[in-house]
Amino acid sequence: MLSKLNKLVVVFTVLVVTGCAQTTVRHHQDFETVAKNVQSVVILPAQVEIEQINFDGDNTPLEEKSALIKSQIESIAELKLENESLQVIEFDFAKAFEEDEEFAYAITQAKEAWEAAKGELYEQGLVSEKEKSNFQASLGSALNIIADKTGADAALLVQYTGFEKSSGMIAKDVASSVLVGVLTLGAVVPIQATEGAFIDVALVDSNSGKVIWANRKGGTSADASPAEIVFGELPDLTWKSELAAPTNQPVAEESVSPKAPDSE
Repeated sequence: MLSKLNKLVVVFTVLVVTGCAQTTVRHHQDFETVAKNVQSVVILPAQVEIEQINFDGDNTPLEEKSALIKSQIESIAELKLENESLQVIEFDFAKAFEEDEEFAYAITQAKEAWEAAKGELYEQGLVSEKEKSNFQASLGSALNIIADKTGADAALLVQYTGFEKSSGMIAKDVASSVLVGVLTLGAVVPIQATEGAFIDVALVDSNSGKVIWANRKGGTSADASPAEIVFGELPDLTWKSELAAPTNQPVAEESVSPKAPDSE
């Protein structure tokens, strides 16, 4: 959990330093072609883990809050996809897992393939708007069984990690901040977040395995707000807003910020 928190802090730092000229969004190089075949999406059960960080290091899973955030994230995703005129297929994954062990194992393999693909997708950290389509990440045949079972053209994968600090941990942070302030004569007064979250999402073609679109965001509260932001950057799946301007019309040159350090 702490390593996830460190990643979240790095992401925020990079966003502040580089400004809005760079992005966490990723598109497949063939997204225009692949998107034409996407008319329906199934949302895989979101992986949501929220913990309370305790003073003694024995962290406590916040299961009720995790279940609540999971439901909220899936509702946000469904609404956004439907707003893009996509059919969101309702599918009882829990029942399917109980009845078909092979299917359950295939989903596990798909999640592992996605985890591996993140290395390729985010090796460069933030990228410029011009570079966000320079990716060929694929989960291979891992999602083929999802296409067969659900009939969906694409699958949406979501992973969310959040934390809340206990009162004892917050008091420890405050004491540390006061001490640093005294030792540095007030020159340095660290402010440590009392809660936060990090979300990863990917829209994957269930037949080819190509990662059509992916995004990740961090937030300073352990709620569903990072999901609102991350899905807010899902463009029209006809990709009309992403197509290059006609060659017979002038195109404004886009400024590109320097590469951001790897958030991984």
